[in-house]
Amino acid sequence: MHVGLIGVGYIGSEFLDRLLADGHEVTMYDIDTDTVERAVEQGASAADGPAGTAEGTDAVVMALPGTPEVEATLEGTGGHAGLLEALSPGQLVVDVTTTHPEGSVAAEAMCEEVGAEFVEAPITGAGPREGYQMMVGGTAERYDAAADLLDVLCDDHVRVGPVPEGTILKLGLQMRYAGHAALDAEIVEFVRDNGVDPRLFSEFIGMDVWEEYYTGDFGQQLEGLGSLAIWNKDIGYAQEFAYDNGTALPINAVVHEAYKAVCRREHEQGGHASTLMRYWLMLNDAEDRYE
Repeated sequence: MHVGLIGVGYIGSEFLDRLLADGHEVTMYDIDTDTVERAVEQGASAADGPAGTAEGTDAVVMALPGTPEVEATLEGTGGHAGLLEALSPGQLVVDVTTTHPEGSVAAEAMCEEVGAEFVEAPITGAGPREGYQMMVGGTAERYDAAADLLDVLCDDHVRVGPVPEGTILKLGLQMRYAGHAALDAEIVEFVRDNGVDPRLFSEFIGMDVWEEYYTGDFGQQLEGLGSLAIWNKDIGYAQEFAYDNGTALPINAVVHEAYKAVCRREHEQGGHASTLMRYWLMLNDAEDRYE
């Protein structure tokens, strides 16, 4: 296949590696010039904008930060023609971005207007299973058409249902990750603030608690993965979508408030472990514990 790739950040670079290793031709675009240079050195061709990734390619993959970036990529921004201007009838568009569900519905509709075949395929690499898994939303026919490409991009994938059901499942997964992390941060700070060694959770009880909660080493180990900006975005999308549809999410609302409470205190690329732990340290007047 000849694949267009828009966004070569943490996930996009994984896609690039996999596509090139599998012998596919890649035309890519990213707003970061250093990223573009590295991709070209690896063997990819560089497009001058989103539209260039659609010209002569069999499929286009978008791996972007969120809904605003997907909209700008499709419609065009900053003097660059949008992807929609260059898509051909029948051309496949795979959006791996975790977006607002309504944004995914809008993206599908825009692609259908020009005859392109859209599927959403949000991805996770943080689950109990090893590797990367995609939760795909789209028609059965489009899922079948995308299957060979998805086999290259990830280790496993499943069709959840029509758009935006893949995105809804991904947001539910993010809610679980964020809530689990928040609870662990709270119980660690509870026992430590009351004079008990929290490492007993792991060493005696066998709980899977992040080592960062014990050491205070809150550096982001994987650039772009689980950053404050991403987690705050995703559970915020879930809150907005639930509100519009009348779904009650009381626990997720509390977790989201915990993230928002420290947004101004953390660098936007700070890890979620840092964000959550510092929130409870702040509440217990123990912010200097790791300084």
